[in-house]
Amino acid sequence: MNTKTKNIILWSCFSLFFISAVILGTIFDLEISKSLADLQTGQYFTKNIFAIIGESIGENILYVLLVSALCILFFYLLRNPLNKKWLNTCLLITMCLISVLICYYCLNNSLEHISTHTNNSLDNFLSSTLGIISLLFSSSAITGFALFLFSKIKNENILLLWKWALLVIILSALSNGIVQGAKLIFDRTRFRAMVFSGDTDFQYYDYWFKFNNNKFNSVSPYADDFFKSFPSGHTCAAASSFFLILLPLFVPQTNNKKWKSIFLTTAIVYTILVALSRIIAGAHFFMDVFVGSFTTIILTIIAYYLVKYFQKKQQNKDNTCMKRNKRYGC
Repeated sequence: MNTKTKNIILWSCFSLFFISAVILGTIFDLEISKSLADLQTGQYFTKNIFAIIGESIGENILYVLLVSALCILFFYLLRNPLNKKWLNTCLLITMCLISVLICYYCLNNSLEHISTHTNNSLDNFLSSTLGIISLLFSSSAITGFALFLFSKIKNENILLLWKWALLVIILSALSNGIVQGAKLIFDRTRFRAMVFSGDTDFQYYDYWFKFNNNKFNSVSPYADDFFKSFPSGHTCAAASSFFLILLPLFVPQTNNKKWKSIFLTTAIVYTILVALSRIIAGAHFFMDVFVGSFTTIILTIIAYYLVKYFQKKQQNKDNTCMKRNKRYGC
């Protein structure tokens, strides 16, 4: 079986899976949440440990990848500086500061999620001067440790990785930008918002593809979070683990079945676990997590084939150059 036939079969299976999931997910969206969500009437936050873990650290893979990407770009510019030293220095400082801010947001976000399931003492600490200073110090320490680890990578490997790092940042911005923008447009009511409000008949439920005109007023402190169901930001972030499948395109050492299998399996398992935790938490419906994750996955697939296309184009150009008479150059 040639490569073209394999690709046709692969894409046919992928398309069939995607269409089937959308159809079945749309039909059984509410029923899936009714079966899996671990909530009692009047309860907004679940006590399910698996769901709490997913809510607290499910997005963190995105922040790990972003900090890693910034560290790679930092050492690329440090070892291969731009002609303008002032610009190079500014970029190095900026990347360090952004890395610290990402770590701060990651730590603060995780602890805030934990505080909603415990008590207000942690929340009060996070908003205090001491809490902010502690998080900034911790974030700086994590960034410093990350830079120390990446400093051990040889320059020849940094030269291979910097394009992957840049792609990670671009794809992260695109996928999360799309998902966060869609949340503002669709305003879908969360399953747990209906449970919390005592809507046991789920009269405020609506399909994912509709703009929500069925919103309700509430004086609850959680009201601002009620209508952010579609799509899921957590699963969009979790699916950034699929960026790992792009590594073999840039790093020859990972371009084999063993590493490709590890990257793909890790991404699939991690994304599914986070998606499941969000449904159990009542924060999202099936279609929310499906669209959230596939936004990132589809963008990653597009990036994969674009990179392969340009690499092939460059390879053809190099082969043409080699065939020319060397004295004419390329």
